[in-house]
Amino acid sequence: MPEERPPDLTGREEPDTSAPVPYHETTEERYAGEYTTGLRILSVDDESVVLSGRCPRCGCACTYLYTHRSFRRPRRGLREQRIPVICTCSTDHPGRPDGEEGCGAYWNVLLEQV
Repeated sequence: MPEERPPDLTGREEPDTSAPVPYHETTEERYAGEYTTGLRILSVDDESVVLSGRCPRCGCACTYLYTHRSFRRPRRGLREQRIPVICTCSTDHPGRPDGEEGCGAYWNVLLEQV
């Protein structure tokens, strides 16, 4: 049975993948800023959020479900949350280990909740 994934909310077609980026686990300072440009955020509940955008490394659409797994704390004003994000695209990146997905890129996104 295939793993269930959140829907792709980018509304854009996949980029030309005739020469896909090789798999490489890496991050760069610019990744977070580039990813948040055009990012769509869907709040699932108080503890989960779906982020849908384009990977800043390979350019493919990727949707990331983040679930905060800890004890709930009381809400008091503005809350900031750093979310670690990885590329989850389904493009075949050369050199990708079996069982992995994406191109290997990762970055952190800062979400603010009121």
